[in-house]
Parts: sequence; C-alpha cells; structure tokens
Amino acid sequence: MTLGGAENLESDRRTARSDMARQFVGPDGCRVSYLTVRAPRAGPTILLIHGSGVSAGYWVNQLRGLGRALRVVAIDLPGHGASDPIEGTSVETYADVTARFLEVLGTGPVIVAGHSLGGAVAIALAARHPGAVAGLVLLSSCAKLPPVDNSWERWLAYLPGALRKILFFSMAKKLLFAPGAAGRAVSLGMQELRSCRPETILKDVLAARTMDLTDQATRLEVPTLLLCGSRDRLTPPALSEQLSVLIPRARLSTIEGAGHMLLLEAPERVNQEILAFARSILAPIDAPSVAAVEGRRGRSLARRLLDWARGVRSGVAVGNAGAPPGR
Repeated sequence: MTLGGAENLESDRRTARSDMARQFVGPDGCRVSYLTVRAPRAGPTILLIHGSGVSAGYWVNQLRGLGRALRVVAIDLPGHGASDPIEGTSVETYADVTARFLEVLGTGPVIVAGHSLGGAVAIALAARHPGAVAGLVLLSSCAKLPPVDNSWERWLAYLPGALRKILFFSMAKKLLFAPGAAGRAVSLGMQELRSCRPETILKDVLAARTMDLTDQATRLEVPTLLLCGSRDRLTPPALSEQLSVLIPRARLSTIEGAGHMLLLEAPERVNQEILAFARSILAPIDAPSVAAVEGRRGRSLARRLLDWARGVRSGVAVGNAGAPPGR
C-alpha cells in the first residue's frame, strides 16, 4: 500500500460532528481516513485504533475528552469507515499500514490506544515498529483468542438473509454490552456495526481467530495500560489478566460493571485512565528536580504534554535520560 505525503492531506468538511475533522492520506490509490479534533497541531499524539466491524467514529467520547490535552487521531483501518479496502487483512497487515500512516503524518513516537482487535493491532505495531510507539493502552484486548464453539455460525448460514441479520445483531449486542448499558452507548455501538461492510466484518473475524501475539507481547518494552470491563463477555477479564502477565511493563485496571464496549459504556473513566497514564509517562521529563517540580506545579497537563512533544522533536530519544519511567 502506498500512502502519499503530507501534501496529500485533505479535509472532508462534510463530517457530521462540527468539533471534529475527517482527513485522508494517500489519495493516490488507497486512501486511509482518520478523525481528529480541531486542536493545536503541536503536542504529543495519541492514536486510537478501533476494533472489529466498526470505525473511528465510535471513539467520539475520547476524541472530545482527550483532545483538550493531546493531539488525538482516530484511524479508520483499511476497509472500515471511509478508508479504502485492501487485499488480504491480518493483524500484522493492519499494523504495517498504521505504521506507514504515522510516518506520513510525521507524528514521532505516539501513545497508541487500541480496543479489542485494535488492541491486537497496537501490540503488533509496537512489536514490528518499536520506534513508532511510546506507550500502549489496550482496552478489552488479548494476545490470542481461546477456542470457541462456532456451531451457531453453521445454522445461522441456513437462515433467510433478513432473519440472519436480525439474529446476528441481537447476539452481537448481548456480547458487546453489559446488561443495563446506557441506551445512547448501545445505539452508537450498534449503528457503527450495522454501517460496516459485511465482507470487512468477516475479514476481521478471520484476523482475530488466526492471530497469536503471545511472543510479540512478551517482547514489548513500552509502558502499557490494560483496561477491561468486569462484565465483558467477548474478551473476559481473564484474557486481560493473561495479557498483563505476558507484557513486562503492564498494569491492569478493571472497570466494574462495564462490558466489552467500555469506551462507550464508561467514557469518563476510560478518559481519566488514559490521561493518568499519559502523566506517568511524562513525569521524569517534567520533574527533574524538586525546584523544577515546585515551579511547574501549577502548569496544566496540556502545557506539559506540549513541552514533552518539543523534547521528542528536538532529539529526545525514547529510552534515554528524557524517556518515560521504567524503560
């Protein structure tokens, strides 16, 4: 896949949400779409990677909530949202496309937040392109799915199209959301799923079933935050616990009462966790001495993040004196 340079960026002013902008890279054959808030272009970037069968649009609460402190970019993976499809999809393919996407944007190392299959893409991205990633936030994710009983798919295939679609979305709703989830969250999530191309959903399912990121997870060196819902039925908390053991510098936080779609069900808590994680990465740069700490105590997170970004751009290498803690 070939992506164009920065000069090929274009805006889609027809985007439905007035506080966001849809942009594209690579109009010379295969376009990749992304959403971003209208925030200052300076500052470190957090990249949001969606899961199976949805698009960047379901990160709406994070785009708005995090955009005041970070430059937030939510990518549409190939074949999703407004991005063009590509031949053959796997977690590794998605990761390589994402790495090229970041290269075109010129972001430097980013914090990557991935949900579900997007979390697997984030793991593969950090393993295959370590220089692109400064930290990981993995929501409702795992390194490998356990064997499942797929007998329902066989009988579902024999049903009439309309009935098959009704049953599919009914089962998806039960798997994706905790009982009692807010109607607005459920509505947005199901709207996203219904808008996805059927062939893209099938490709995502195949990518999820065939992935095994166990080895890659054990080799990750970046600080990692794992978030899971206590009532997640699609990727139960046990899978996040296993992932926290595999990744050397991982910390697990469980959100009580949330299901698989915790970014929609508990957006404020998710945003708080991500911002706190960003602060922990920035801490050594912002507090080299007691005197400096006292002088900076009143500064906003947005200002500190901006200073960090300037340091990265001026040659502060990840892993050196100005690097995040614990590296």
